[in-house]
Amino acid sequence: MTNNNSANPPAGTENAITSNDDLEGITNVEKYFIHSRGEIIQKLRLLGKSKSSITGFFNNGKGLFLTAVIDVLRDKNILILDITQDPELNTNITKSERLFFKTKHFGITTQFSVNAIQTAKYQGQQFFACQIPENLLWVQRREYFRVQIPLSENAVFQVKNDNAELAEYRIIDLSSSGISIEDKLFSLKVEAGDEFTNANLIFNENLGTTTNLQIANTLPLDFNNPDAGQRIGCAFKGLQADFEAELQRYINILDSHYRKLNP
Repeated sequence: MTNNNSANPPAGTENAITSNDDLEGITNVEKYFIHSRGEIIQKLRLLGKSKSSITGFFNNGKGLFLTAVIDVLRDKNILILDITQDPELNTNITKSERLFFKTKHFGITTQFSVNAIQTAKYQGQQFFACQIPENLLWVQRREYFRVQIPLSENAVFQVKNDNAELAEYRIIDLSSSGISIEDKLFSLKVEAGDEFTNANLIFNENLGTTTNLQIANTLPLDFNNPDAGQRIGCAFKGLQADFEAELQRYINILDSHYRKLNP
């Protein structure tokens, strides 16, 4: 995948990593920074799997280009990014001493920076290569706010397995845009971009539906114990308007419950 997009960025992108329209209204931005190397790598790989288009800023924010994550080489501490089709632009990018990158992943604002970038051959093709960033900003706006579902609710996700049998998984949390499910045995062989069709969602005895979902990400249930299972984030596709309203009321009830427990 290559691109040849370049343009002059809007004013103020010199501080793109912490100050732009995507972060308007967000306070305490520092708390959204991820510093765990393992989690940073997970997030970067999610961007690669979802083929998220990333805007790169160079030359103190005076120039920009479009790129994407091609691969993350953990052992070599190298991030491989897409290169543009403009040789002169590529040269100017590699001469920049500091670069900022930003994108959105299923509505989540993501930003990171690197001190330098260079061109390198990877799997027989020319790409950009840089060190894996030391931190990464991962900001979920209110509409993507997730609330945990108590075990007492017995919320479950049901989908047919390869044997056409109905398999059941616990729903961990919920937002107006999707759910996360728990797969302790890694029995769901999925990745970002895949879809579940005609899945049953049962939140409690009064709230449930059948719908399609798209896989947004797969992450460890426990980053300190990767063998403990996987957490699969799913985005709703084509929910009925009436059910969306019921779902939002349910989210509000759960949110209110947790606020009372943690005033």
